[in-house]
Amino acid sequence: MLDSEILEQLQGSSVEERIRIIEAILQSLKHDMRSSSPLPKIPSADNPLRGKVIYYENPYEPVAAENWEALA
Repeated sequence: MLDSEILEQLQGSSVEERIRIIEAILQSLKHDMRSSSPLPKIPSADNPLRGKVIYYENPYEPVAAENWEALA
């Protein structure tokens, strides 16, 4: 189908139909991108922390707050 034919068909449709068509096209493109180019595997030697459990104790507490008083 030519671009002009596609545009003519879209002009006759409602905004909701156009949005559904665009969403379907985007979903199709996302699927094609995922299936055609898998992510490269990075050796674990390059990422020594991958898979390690990371957590923070008191993540919102100030760090070294007592040292600021020494500057005053």
